[in-house]
Amino acid sequence: MTPKEECEILLEALLSASENLLKKNGEFYPIGAVLTNDGTATFTAVHSDNEFPDSQSVISDLITSHKQMGQKEEIKASGIAWNGTVSSNGKPSDAIVVSLEHKEDYSVIVGLPYKIALFKKVKFGELFAQNGNSNVF
Repeated sequence: MTPKEECEILLEALLSASENLLKKNGEFYPIGAVLTNDGTATFTAVHSDNEFPDSQSVISDLITSHKQMGQKEEIKASGIAWNGTVSSNGKPSDAIVVSLEHKEDYSVIVGLPYKIALFKKVKFGELFAQNGNSNVF
């Protein structure tokens, strides 16, 4: 498999979990997942003393955790999803944002705009991608 295909495994897992959390709660804290060397996608968690931690703190802690796993060569890909805002047709829109990285120099950020309609029904827009940052590998 290519690095892109392996990151797509994480993307699918993170988008599915994020969509379920949005439908259930109308929001979600950042979540992470890694692809182990044997190709298994595993969700990761970080713990805080704060019952309601700041989302950026959770993202930073997930990056640190994934970076440590990468340095120990336990993983080959990292993914972190969070509830963010993107520009869609020149207007701000809520979105699930997913940062994906692979140890073989592949990095992408994927966004999935959404709107929450009546009765907490979530309507999703078009998925888009752009070059990402290397924070883990």
